[in-house]
Amino acid sequence: METQQTPTFAELAADPDIAALLNFDPVHRQMQKANGWTPAMQRMFIAWLAYYGSPGNAAAELGKARSGIDKVYKAPDADSFRAAWNGAVALAEQRRIDRLTGAPTGAGAMTAPTLTRISRTPPGRDDPQPLLPGQVYNEYGEPEDEAYYRQRGEDAMPSIRTKLLAIRRLFLRDISGCPGKRAAFEILTELPIDWEAAKTLGAQADEPWHNANQREPDMILTAETGWSFGHEGYGPDRTAQARRHIDEYLTEQGLPPVRWDGESTERSPADA
Repeated sequence: METQQTPTFAELAADPDIAALLNFDPVHRQMQKANGWTPAMQRMFIAWLAYYGSPGNAAAELGKARSGIDKVYKAPDADSFRAAWNGAVALAEQRRIDRLTGAPTGAGAMTAPTLTRISRTPPGRDDPQPLLPGQVYNEYGEPEDEAYYRQRGEDAMPSIRTKLLAIRRLFLRDISGCPGKRAAFEILTELPIDWEAAKTLGAQADEPWHNANQREPDMILTAETGWSFGHEGYGPDRTAQARRHIDEYLTEQGLPPVRWDGESTERSPADA
């Protein structure tokens, strides 16, 4: 199995597709450091990102931590840099697909795993496909290049974050008609929410850079209220349970139930 030699930055910059990505407006940094993310370093990062497709690997190639370049990405004036970043990731992915689809057939052929693959050989079977140097078994029990296997996991993270934020939009729309819930969400999460945008599933101001984390208050509240991947319930529908218990209590007290399907889930004075 041939080992691909890592190119130099000069060789990457000579690639027409990568060179086109380097024509962006660098992000201005208030703290000018010799070893900081200068315009030159930003362009080197984009070149390596286009080669690896991995922000972590690209930063490591420059001897830097990814956290620094993430701050550059989140800067208010980083639109041009973010476009170059997205283009570099897309270029790396396209070239990876081209390599896979162009690989020769046989034991050493690389194929992109999909959910519709029929032939799967789990590692526990008596007839596993043999591993070549540099390969591991992927989640389907198929031999796969280790670097690509790890890369797919890292590449999936932006998609997962995007889905989580889409689910959060659904939750925000659900509570947009209730002043009490709106206030509680803002107090617990300390996030400024555009409730007019929320009513129409519009994007929030933090979405370009927000790192959706299911351990943070905004995503905990979203999941606990019944939203999860696939826009389906996550565990018991606690909202439905709470509403049912409230209505049962009101019925016992001889009071009318809450109008849960109205614009607001708060009881009006007439219902008291």
